[in-house]
Amino acid sequence: MSKARLMAYLASRKASWIGGLMAGVMCALLENRYEALGKKCTHPPFAFAIIASGYKLSDSKWTHLYEQPLCTPSLHMYGILDSYIHISKSIDLRRAFSQSAELSTHGG
Repeated sequence: MSKARLMAYLASRKASWIGGLMAGVMCALLENRYEALGKKCTHPPFAFAIIASGYKLSDSKWTHLYEQPLCTPSLHMYGILDSYIHISKSIDLRRAFSQSAELSTHGG
């Protein structure tokens, strides 16, 4: 699929762009219907996630988000030579998803 077709598809789905860390967190929160700010979550889980250079929250208060495999279908993209987010962190997040695919580039 071309970039233009992908962008048109995402626009038709009213897709939102958030950072890689938050994308994983939001998938976990929506799948498990966590209460936020004292209100019950009524938003459905995402239909899919495209995560670029994502990684898990490492704070012990949040590691429970990744205890169960996440079911949201996901595409994880990362650069092998990325000097900001190490490839091992992105792969670790991808492994938290049970229906994941990956796309890597040689660059960063």
